[in-house]
Amino acid sequence: MHLENKVRYSIIKLTIILAFISLCLFPFGHLQADDIDKLVQNLTNEDVIVRLNAAKALGEMKDARAVEPLIMTLKDEKCGSMAANALVKIGKPSVSPLIAALKDDDPIVRRNATKALGEIKDAGAVDPLINSLKDNDLIVRRNAAKALGEIKDMRAVEPLIVSLKDDSAVVRRNAAESLGEIKDSRATEPLVACLKDGDAIVRKNAALALKEIGAPGSVADILY
Repeated sequence: MHLENKVRYSIIKLTIILAFISLCLFPFGHLQADDIDKLVQNLTNEDVIVRLNAAKALGEMKDARAVEPLIMTLKDEKCGSMAANALVKIGKPSVSPLIAALKDDDPIVRRNATKALGEIKDAGAVDPLINSLKDNDLIVRRNAAKALGEIKDMRAVEPLIVSLKDDSAVVRRNAAESLGEIKDSRATEPLVACLKDGDAIVRKNAALALKEIGAPGSVADILY
């Protein structure tokens, strides 16, 4: 009986070892691929909760295979923002497809793409985002202005100065704030001019930006 127990124990131990080796060598990759395929299918599910959960899960997996399906989901009015967040988590592989999305006919796609590029903070997106400051959709322009402040690249200074005169106060607010993030002295005089803007938040953001830049004494007297 004792021998029988030892044999049984040895068989169980061997089975566990083989199972462990098998899991290490094979299933995770296959399971992940299956999971990604299933989640990608769920991005087009009629249930918005299913779509949201799928986009979130794909972002958590950080697998580049999910980039294109998530790019396609940027147009989803209810889930596009979640898809953008997922692309941010995936990071570098998302940059080129997101830049391409800045030329999409759908403004919702462009809005989500500009937001995501700002959060990824890749310098390669600076010039395309500068072009987006001229977009005919004010939310795209606003997101582009904010994104350039997040990236903090000096190439954006002059274009953001131009955006301080945008027709939309929302764009002017973000342009002023971003110039404060970049902290380039070229923006000092244009920001001083914004202290007379008709929008109170533009004036406030311009004042804060001047403080960040390190306004000269004469400007500091005006502000404080």
